[in-house]
Amino acid sequence: MIGKDFRPLGGFAALTALIALGWLVTAGPLAGTTPPSLAPPAIAGTGQVAGPPGGVIYNASCAACHGSKGTGTANGPDLTASGAAAIDFMVRTGRMPLSAPGAPVIAGRPAFNEEEIQALVDYAASLGDGPPIPNVQVTGSTDLAAGRAAYVATCAACHGAGATGDAVGGGAIAPSLLDTAPTQVAEAIRVGPGEMPAFGTSQISDEQLNEIAGYLLFLRSDAAAPGGQTVGGVGPVAEGYVAWIAYAVGLLLVARWIERRRRHG
Repeated sequence: MIGKDFRPLGGFAALTALIALGWLVTAGPLAGTTPPSLAPPAIAGTGQVAGPPGGVIYNASCAACHGSKGTGTANGPDLTASGAAAIDFMVRTGRMPLSAPGAPVIAGRPAFNEEEIQALVDYAASLGDGPPIPNVQVTGSTDLAAGRAAYVATCAACHGAGATGDAVGGGAIAPSLLDTAPTQVAEAIRVGPGEMPAFGTSQISDEQLNEIAGYLLFLRSDAAAPGGQTVGGVGPVAEGYVAWIAYAVGLLLVARWIERRRRHG
């Protein structure tokens, strides 16, 4: 309540008070501070500031479904046995986090940048044990023939001969692999996301991971179709049938054209 002795500040006094208040806000100890729980850590020896800690990102985007310790809830599975490979795959391919509990798990654009993904994966993987991120290195010496053989033996039945994807029954779809990065291909093989089975090192070795990833990279290149564009990348047998049908139809049209010219000639 304002007393009877209150006097409004004069113009000079009010200006002085505003300047002092501005100095406290912009140059005082409160300027530019961040709450301690959200303050990003400094990168040692660089003078730079790192992105938000992985725990902060996890608690904001994952804990509601997977629990604060990653042990799972009614809305999300246990992550303690997922490991870095599964978490990195789900986050990098945009499958996680979901927009809402129970939403369909589909691939899309990742919700985080590279630095945030690394921090989140490191933190979530520390909650338990699981497969690490595979070290995939595709080089000029990668055996593409061996990669093709391994792909045909373990992947083509679901993802198609040309890796363009296919329906596998039960409402499940094996997606195209032509836009999947080599590391995410290897991660999927190791952890088996969705209906896909997981393949251990006794089934597909680390060397074969590199070979399969190299073969998939080859399928994306012009060298995979030296005769021109493929017909959907469904493989030489199916594309050969399409070519023969087109040839037969063309031959029939030419024959009819010749017959008409003969009759009206």
